[in-house]
Amino acid sequence: MEDQIRFQDSKVLIFKLGQVEYGVHINQVVSIERMQTLSITPYPNRPLHVLGMTKIRNAVTPIVDIRAALTGESLQKTDVTRIVIVRVYDKEIGLVVDAATDVLELPPESIDYTNLLETKEVSYLLGVSKLENRLVILLDIEKLLEDTTNLDELKEMIESYITSKEAIES
Repeated sequence: MEDQIRFQDSKVLIFKLGQVEYGVHINQVVSIERMQTLSITPYPNRPLHVLGMTKIRNAVTPIVDIRAALTGESLQKTDVTRIVIVRVYDKEIGLVVDAATDVLELPPESIDYTNLLETKEVSYLLGVSKLENRLVILLDIEKLLEDTTNLDELKEMIESYITSKEAIES
């Protein structure tokens, strides 16, 4: 029930993976970055959907290919490919998406919370917003990252990178 209240009368960032539109609560979004302007440093011994890390506004940020995490298919970069920086448990994580399309305020009556989405395998699906001629799948980004990515491992990856960088610079 708490998840339902979370999306009522609130704004969501809409992003695309292929032709499917997803929405995340705008309060979790820090920024949207053009993928082409960022240099991603690969990190050894990581899951395939964790692309590596980059530096954004002087913070080291892990980058996750969210399509690969959800579907196993790697993202094909284009001019509209974006990195959505989200804050999860006081950590900033970059999610690579096909496109970040818009920010919408969802009317409560447009959101369908079905019991079908409350299974253990897809605990990160909160519901579906039915708008005029489109459907937006609403995600709990914290649960999604917990289910698909080891957040503690990402934190360790960042700390290890920062420590090794400091050692090289001293």
